[in-house]
Amino acid sequence: MNQKRSIFGALKWIMFNYIFLGILILIGLFIALAPDLLGDVIPRHGTVGKLLTSLNERKIEDSQHTVMTIPDYVRRVVTIGESTVDIMGAIGGEPYIVATDGSPYSGSTHVNGRVELTVDSIKSYEPDVVVAPDSTPPSLVSSLRAAGIPVFVYTKKDSFNDIILATKTIGKIFKDEDSEREFIVSRRNVKKLVEPHEKDKKPVIALYNSSHGVYRSGIIRDMIEQVHGIDGAGNLVITESGKDINMLSDVWWYRDHKTTVDMNQSMGTKADLIRINPDVIFVPTRFIDKLPDYKQDIDAIMNDPDLQNVTAVKKGYVYPVQELFVMSYSWKAFMAMEQMAKWLYGPSTYEGIVKYKSEP
Repeated sequence: MNQKRSIFGALKWIMFNYIFLGILILIGLFIALAPDLLGDVIPRHGTVGKLLTSLNERKIEDSQHTVMTIPDYVRRVVTIGESTVDIMGAIGGEPYIVATDGSPYSGSTHVNGRVELTVDSIKSYEPDVVVAPDSTPPSLVSSLRAAGIPVFVYTKKDSFNDIILATKTIGKIFKDEDSEREFIVSRRNVKKLVEPHEKDKKPVIALYNSSHGVYRSGIIRDMIEQVHGIDGAGNLVITESGKDINMLSDVWWYRDHKTTVDMNQSMGTKADLIRINPDVIFVPTRFIDKLPDYKQDIDAIMNDPDLQNVTAVKKGYVYPVQELFVMSYSWKAFMAMEQMAKWLYGPSTYEGIVKYKSEP
């Protein structure tokens, strides 16, 4: 009898070990094969999380052809530079931004963390990867990499096509295969509004705010041309120190030779606006998010005695457009273009706004 009990006890012990081992194997397979299902149940930045994610890594190449190793499951990102947060929005990356350096054009996104551009400040957020434009100081990039932090550098240039390229490049971090979806939607909406007016005379368009001046960049030219307009500020000179009244140049040259336009340095003046004499003025302002404050910016133009002979002012073709979108160098610039198309060719829904009438 005792012998039977001994054998039965040994079998139970062996079976327990096998069951326990099987449970461990199942847990391991679950972690290895389906990490996304876990969400943030296991923190990826803790000691256990680091161990688990180290089992699932991949190599990725940035715009400068630097190859780096990042977790297969990226969930902690620090962004650097204007617009990077907004670009992340197009690929669904906003929830994973733990800190940013305070980009002024990311107004729609709430990010608790704010970093200084130092290794210690950025490292304190334990990022899986840092995403930064190519305007980031190379010394900072190299110092971060020396500290073991992957830095994904993207190219920031002054055109719609380059915005799309930058978004697709950053999308590789999250394995986003559909990063163009936001651009496609806006372009489709604009095309639908513009097509019935393709034979109309193109209006000369300028972006102007009395507090800042005439806006000029390749992105703005892209917006204007896609809404069937002529960029009135396109031939205002753009130099690193601002406008040279003795020269004429074109934003296309600047686009080919410079990374981006520093709008603060390259604004045109009220005199430039008068010389352009646009048919339509779009006013970059805090339209939508600060209603009705935007009307003050419209009124400042409509009531300016110096501008009463400008065609757009005489006819009342002065419309607001969201400043944060215009300045974003991200998919939100396409939303600004969509706003322009709606003002020009869509139904008017705002009281006191004179509806634009295109000419044949």
